[in-house]
Amino acid sequence: MNLYLFIFYCSFLLVLFVIPSYLTFKKTGIKAFQFNKEDNTINYAGKVYRIISLMTFLVISFNAFLPKTIIYFVPIDYIVSESVRWIGLFIIHLSFVWIFIAQRNMATEWRIGIDKVNKVRLITKGLFSISRNPIFFGVILVFSGLFFMLPNVVTAVILVSGYIVIQVQVRLEEEFLLKELGDEYILYKNKVKRWIYYKQK
Repeated sequence: MNLYLFIFYCSFLLVLFVIPSYLTFKKTGIKAFQFNKEDNTINYAGKVYRIISLMTFLVISFNAFLPKTIIYFVPIDYIVSESVRWIGLFIIHLSFVWIFIAQRNMATEWRIGIDKVNKVRLITKGLFSISRNPIFFGVILVFSGLFFMLPNVVTAVILVSGYIVIQVQVRLEEEFLLKELGDEYILYKNKVKRWIYYKQK
């Protein structure tokens, strides 16, 4: 399962981030990664998230190819069990499918960060009808599933720090959308919750 987790995570990055970003650029000429060198909060959040992604890749790599080193990541022994690992495995696969569907809903509107140049089009169909941020929700699921599969101090830090930086980024993006879309976004915000819940009319 250790090698499988490594293959899964590489596939996760490739299928859900690299390929969609490339296809968006090919079809529209717009770069999906909207972070730049400007010294502001959203770019800082982007830097932190890249560090978290690197930490995730490293811990999964060490687990796959140098499993004896995992002891140095300080395992949380009372969580370690085969049943918990299977729960984690289920969660990361659920998140993969969830994010994949959400990206299909976004199509060429797929962005990572805040696009201040191109016209914003609000997506409300598919998973966006039950969550304002389904992709971020899926990423939180990935970090949670990883923690269940490899419960240690490093994956705990990844989970907590990832959750915090996503919370910050979500609020910055929602503030931007409110400014750009006005009443259209207010109506959507009043109908659909930030994470997952549908509010009936």
